[in-house]
Amino acid sequence: MLSVTARKIRDHGRERSAVGVGRVYTGFLVSYPVVGRGMVIFRDPNGHRMITTPVRRVLIDPDEETLYVETENSVYHLTLHQVVAPAPLDDSEQQKL
Repeated sequence: MLSVTARKIRDHGRERSAVGVGRVYTGFLVSYPVVGRGMVIFRDPNGHRMITTPVRRVLIDPDEETLYVETENSVYHLTLHQVVAPAPLDDSEQQKL
């Protein structure tokens, strides 16, 4: 999983022009955005998530910490923070398995 901050920088929607532009989403990206599939950002441990319309294209900045993701309705600027590995199990948790 990747810790990520996504900021909506453009809205292509016709019905609700400019709604949510500038809004910031912070959470975890399970996989890199894939063309043709919706992008999912898990926003908190309770399962709240932000799901986009299908991705049209992904542009990677040379610093490899920034992505621009264009979906059918919007464009997002993603800043990747770090890879989050699952916490190792301690001895008592391993015995339960």
